[in-house]
Amino acid sequence: MIGNSFKDFVDEIQLKNREGIDTKFSNITKRLNTSFWDDEENESDHSRVVGSIGRFTAIDGVSDMDMLFILPDELFKTYEEEEGNGQKSLLQDVKKEVKKRYPHESTKVRGDGQVVVVSFSNYEVEICPVFREADGSFTYPDSNHGGKWKKKILYQK
Repeated sequence: MIGNSFKDFVDEIQLKNREGIDTKFSNITKRLNTSFWDDEENESDHSRVVGSIGRFTAIDGVSDMDMLFILPDELFKTYEEEEGNGQKSLLQDVKKEVKKRYPHESTKVRGDGQVVVVSFSNYEVEICPVFREADGSFTYPDSNHGGKWKKKILYQK
C-alpha cells in the first residue's frame, strides 16, 4: 500500500509539459544553429539542457528551463576584442536571433546579465551562450558591471 501511494505521488509530480518544453528547446536550438553554425536543420547539436530539467529532478510546475548554447570558438575573439561590453553584445546578438523565431509580442525576449530569457505564458527558457574550453569547462558572458567572462565546469555522467 505504501508502495502504491509512493508511485502515485511520483506520478503526480512528474512534468506534465515536458513535450512543450522539448519543442521550445528544439525550436530555439534550430534557430541558433542556423544563425551561428550555418546549419538550418539541426535541432539538438550545440545545445544542452541543464538545471533541474537537465538533471531530471524537475517537478510539475517548474518555472524555467536552463539551456547552454555552445558557440563556435572563433566567435570568442570577436566579442573579446569588442570595444566596451562585448559580453552584452553577445547576449544582444543571441536575443536578436531568438526574436526571429518568436517575433510576436506575446513572447518576451530579453537579456539578463548572463542569459537571454524567453518568457512564454507558463514558463521561461534561460539561454546561456557559452564557448567550450579544451578542459571541458565553458566560458560564458557576464554583462554586468562593464562585462567580464566567467568559467563554469559542468560535471557530466
